[in-house]
Amino acid sequence: MLIAALGFVLVPLLRSRSSDQHRSPKILTDSASNVAIFRAQKAEIEDDFAAALINAEERDHALQELSMRVASEVKGDAASIDLVPSASSAISRGIWVFATLAVIAIPVSSILLYATLGSPQLMSKALAVAGAAPGRGVSPAAAPEATATSPEVTDKQILAMVDSLAEKMQQNPSDPKGWVLLARSQNALGRYADAAKSYERAVALLPNDAQILADYADASAMTQDGRFDGKPLTLIKQALQADPNNMKALALAGTAEMRLGNKAQSLKHWQKLKTLVAKDSDDARELDSIIAEVNGTSEGKPTLPAAQPTPAATSAPAAVAGSVKTTSGSVTIPPELAAKILPGDTLFVFARAVNGPKMPLAIIRVPAPKAWPFAFSLDDSMAMAPGMNLSAFPEVTIEARISKSGGAQPQPGDLVGQSAPFKPGTSNIGVAISRALP
Repeated sequence: MLIAALGFVLVPLLRSRSSDQHRSPKILTDSASNVAIFRAQKAEIEDDFAAALINAEERDHALQELSMRVASEVKGDAASIDLVPSASSAISRGIWVFATLAVIAIPVSSILLYATLGSPQLMSKALAVAGAAPGRGVSPAAAPEATATSPEVTDKQILAMVDSLAEKMQQNPSDPKGWVLLARSQNALGRYADAAKSYERAVALLPNDAQILADYADASAMTQDGRFDGKPLTLIKQALQADPNNMKALALAGTAEMRLGNKAQSLKHWQKLKTLVAKDSDDARELDSIIAEVNGTSEGKPTLPAAQPTPAATSAPAAVAGSVKTTSGSVTIPPELAAKILPGDTLFVFARAVNGPKMPLAIIRVPAPKAWPFAFSLDDSMAMAPGMNLSAFPEVTIEARISKSGGAQPQPGDLVGQSAPFKPGTSNIGVAISRALP
């Protein structure tokens, strides 16, 4: 770019100098001009004598007078006509001086201005992000290295991204994957009514997708304060009809039947779900605990925390993640802080990368449970953006927050806690809610 800029300045400048040298002849000095005039007058005198207009005496007198004038007015060698360079030579020297200064000043000033006002580091960041983008041939494991250098995404930016996605989906309503991504994002932000509408659009395009039907049922239940009667239960049955082994649908069905007081039906779903997970795994042990609690309940009065299974926080996400292991654990809270929880408060449990974007990688949002500890399970199916998977980052932390406002942004008075860093796929993670935000 500097070479091009110099070319625009120097080429016309030096070209005009070259053409001036060819066009501008040398000019006569004052003395040379006088000599030429006197020669012309001498020629006229000789012509007059030849034409007999004057005699020899008159000719000699005129020539003598002319010689005296030449001697007094012409300096130097009057026999020659001196030629000197024109003023263009001095101008050309000025052009070369200007050209030399331009060659030095333009690059130096440009580099200094860019170093002061520009942002050269953005090029490397842009290349890193572009290289980590989906479809660029970079493995997901490389994504953290690129996103780690990116500016942190604030909660307001997350909300703006979700709103922007909603606008794009209005322009392209025939994209079912877009509706699912929008619905999951809205659900993670606690916008259950909006999430239910987005899932409805996705189901209209993919009516036999059991996972989308189960997610739709989950969001619909949250719009009813965790109750499954009506549309949520209908959607769960549709999901199981489309895929009897869908793990989230089975977990939701077991929870719904348990809340409706149908102990036998609830056990049937939980027991079938257990056959789909690996033996001696954390998921299997968690299901054993749930089955034991259902067996120990009186009809219609489960002792299991009512909000716990609602977001399929048991082993259901494992079905979605496929071969990716879930990250699971429990949230605890001391009695003095638990006493501050009021009806209508909301529990957020989410994973963040230790060295990466601020945006949550996976999130659960449920009404604040009445019984503790609260068991959770997170996996890649809960990602809020493409490529922002939990399994793509080497280290994450789990944060828990009791929100008084129910919103995604922390507010004074919210109760918070955070785990130590660990690798995704770790089980038995403990997150202790330990303080209130000032």
